[in-house]
Amino acid sequence: MKPTTPFFLLAGLTSTIATPVSMAAAETWTLVNLTRTCDEADTQCDWTFSINASPPDDTAVPCDYTVVASGDTPASQANGGPTTCGAYNLTSGWSGQFGPDAGFTTLSVVDYARKLIAYAGYTDAQLAKGVTVEPDQSYPVQNLP
Repeated sequence: MKPTTPFFLLAGLTSTIATPVSMAAAETWTLVNLTRTCDEADTQCDWTFSINASPPDDTAVPCDYTVVASGDTPASQANGGPTTCGAYNLTSGWSGQFGPDAGFTTLSVVDYARKLIAYAGYTDAQLAKGVTVEPDQSYPVQNLP
C-alpha cells in the first residue's frame, strides 16, 4: 500500500497539536505552609508562606504579606498588595460571589522578569483561625501578554 498525502498531513497535524503551547504550561508554583492570621478586629491580616517554583527552581522563596482593612471592608475581605517576595509580585482580592458563607481570596503571583503569572485561590474556610493550609496547593503558571 502506498502512503497518501492525506495520511502525511494528518500525521503532521497530530504532532503539531501535541506540542505544548509554551514551556510555562508545564510549570507549577506551590504555596508552601500558607497561613493567614487576622487580628480580632479584622483590621489586619498577615499571610505567611513560601513560593516554590518547580521547575525550573526548587528553591522556596519566603513571603510575608499584609492586608489591611479598607473603609468598611474588613481586612479578611479587602484587596491587598502589591508586595514583593523575591522575584514575585503579589496582589490579592476577595470574592463573595457565591454567598457570604462561600467567600474566597485569590492571590495573583507574578514574575514580571519571566512574564509569568499564577492565580492561587483559598476559601475562607481554609484560612479560618490562622491554621496552616494542608496540603500545600500548586497552581499552573500562565504567560503574561
